[in-house]
Amino acid sequence: MAGQTAALLVLGLISLLVMATNVYALVLFLPSLHAWLWLPQVRRRSAFVRAAVFAAGLIGPVLLLGLTAKRLGLGLDTAWYLAELTAIGYVPIVAVVLALAWMAVAAQLFTVTAGRYAPYPGATEGARPGAVRTSVRTVVLGVRARRRPDAPRQAYSDR
Repeated sequence: MAGQTAALLVLGLISLLVMATNVYALVLFLPSLHAWLWLPQVRRRSAFVRAAVFAAGLIGPVLLLGLTAKRLGLGLDTAWYLAELTAIGYVPIVAVVLALAWMAVAAQLFTVTAGRYAPYPGATEGARPGAVRTSVRTVVLGVRARRRPDAPRQAYSDR
């Protein structure tokens, strides 16, 4: 619940900053603000309902990309075109920072909605080793086994 609360507070702050900079850009942020306010109420529902509520909040940016792609005939190059507009300075840096903050909120809420948000294990519990940690351990133990002096060596037959 704390992860959702923090993300929704930041989303409200982003909406206030967007309103201060460009009122018309609220069209992109208000769907997510309205839809994602329902996420705490549906947290005990099925995964399909939670995913549908989360996806409803993505309508604004998806519409931006879709309408830009259709109107300008860009297709899948729309994201590249918007990145070029940002690079040449046509899109203000404030809008880019607010969009990045919105994406961070979306990632946080996606993690909470998917059920992958949990505190770190305590020192007594220990963390389960992941794929990288397991593979590094296997390599280190293999190298140590080769360097052991008591390991049997092959005898040369030509002596």
